[in-house]
Amino acid sequence: MDDLEAEFNIFPSGLNVDSSGSSEDERIPRKIKSPILLHASPASARSKESGFHKSSRLCLKAIRDAMLRHHWQEAAQYLSAYSQTLEETTVSKQSVACEIIWRLGTEILQHHPNSQLDDFNVLYEQMKNSGVKNYAKICLEHSFHLLLSGNINDAKRQLSVAASWRYGKQSVRQSLDLKLIHAYCGFLDYFIWCMKKSSMSTDEDCSSNREMHSYFRQASVTLQEVITQPGVWDPFVLSYVDMLEFYNDQDEALKVLQNYAYNKDYPSNPNAHVYLYQFLKRHEAPPAKLISTLKVLHHLVPSHELMLEYCSLLLTSEVQEDLEESLTVVFNLLDYPSWKYDLNTWNCLLKVMTIFKTKGLQHLIDKEWEKRKDLWLSMHFRECHGRKESEENTELLLVKAKVAKRLGQHGRSYNKFNTEVWGRCNVKEKKQQVCKKRSKKKPNSI
Repeated sequence: MDDLEAEFNIFPSGLNVDSSGSSEDERIPRKIKSPILLHASPASARSKESGFHKSSRLCLKAIRDAMLRHHWQEAAQYLSAYSQTLEETTVSKQSVACEIIWRLGTEILQHHPNSQLDDFNVLYEQMKNSGVKNYAKICLEHSFHLLLSGNINDAKRQLSVAASWRYGKQSVRQSLDLKLIHAYCGFLDYFIWCMKKSSMSTDEDCSSNREMHSYFRQASVTLQEVITQPGVWDPFVLSYVDMLEFYNDQDEALKVLQNYAYNKDYPSNPNAHVYLYQFLKRHEAPPAKLISTLKVLHHLVPSHELMLEYCSLLLTSEVQEDLEESLTVVFNLLDYPSWKYDLNTWNCLLKVMTIFKTKGLQHLIDKEWEKRKDLWLSMHFRECHGRKESEENTELLLVKAKVAKRLGQHGRSYNKFNTEVWGRCNVKEKKQQVCKKRSKKKPNSI
């Protein structure tokens, strides 16, 4: 990447360098030196560059300017000329040029209005033959593009070639690339398995189909080997679990998800606990298991959208500690701006506070309120909030007013907008109740 920065010739802002290497402000004394880009080409080296290198540098600058202006056809023409740098005799410069053409070429073709699949294939094949160090990564990216185009067999062929590729002494980087390619080979087998499953008619028994089972064995062996290694393997774990559930192997699927969520060798991953919770919920696990799973998720991401479900589960629990935890959970949610205007969250808080008041646990509400009193008064209960909600969302305003009253904030300026709105809503609610009573009394029309 450092070589790429040098190749792009990026200079510090405010420094105007001409072709001779001198700056306009060179004679002006400066107390503070300008920032220096570590890998920028020095001016002395610039004066010694050949005509070929100078043309390549200017051509690359023209490509960059055309891309910034979204002139993709012009950028493609310049890139065609810049491809002559692949004939560079220096190995390091040739490798850098190959990576530049690969990255810029794919970006230009993605946006070019007349680009076709053959153009991508030509570019990828040319880059594979020129930059052997990036061969595996280019094959992987090529397979992704083929998948987007619906060429599944060609994509699988690219992955198979990349998986068997070796170049010199295998480095750590190459081993990581090959591990990822191996994982996507299994994922592609799972994708083909899904297509076979969806193409089967309802009368056929999918579980006994030999072709489907063959792809299942290939995918399961590969995916199982991949996900047993510590890492973040979300799509691969989900695909493996999907196949296990299809063949009614729930015990193995649960074991896989639990290992993915609780194994200390794996990186901390909130998604792992989400997948485990969704699996337990699908198979109607006891509420205690659901609560224990979401408890870990709450510790990792207290603002997660599943926290409302977690709060509901805690309210149904008979354990006193779970009930007390529900108040903390919903208070934590409203500490985040993303939940600031969510009506369901405020209704949940009001419900929890009502239950706590009936059970004589008002002191716990006061305790939580004292922790975040200053934050909430400025975040939720300012005068501007009341004015905005009275115009845009009166239902939210009324729920927040009830919460503020329970919190002992009914004398603050936020609530002065509630009186008129409250009266209008009460009248409307009474009219609705009267209409419901009258509709019940009327006999059914024939």
